[in-house]
Amino acid sequence: MIRIHVLIISLISGICSVATAPAARADDTVTYEVVSHDIAAANVEYFDLSGRKALEQVPLPFRINATVVDPRSDDAEVRADWPLAHGASRWVTVRIYFRGSLFCENTLDVGSATCWGTARPIR
Repeated sequence: MIRIHVLIISLISGICSVATAPAARADDTVTYEVVSHDIAAANVEYFDLSGRKALEQVPLPFRINATVVDPRSDDAEVRADWPLAHGASRWVTVRIYFRGSLFCENTLDVGSATCWGTARPIR
């Protein structure tokens, strides 16, 4: 009788630990893109599994595939910075593609543009 109780308790404990374990996630690939008809080069920052990458004076257009843990989080981010000395109305677009679809797009002429994997309020 004691063996049956020990067996039942062991089974219940095992089932509870499996039921409450976090789901395993596979890493996903995103495509970062920076384009402009007005600016020839920009400083580009993006994130992948190893962390933040910073590249200086990258010729545009720029496009790279990167592996991230969760594309719908801050794990996915691309940013472009360029000198305002070029003047206003010199637009740069940054984009994130996920599974072949446009996931984020931001076009600005203020010297900096960023896209994130999460929704951000416009300020």
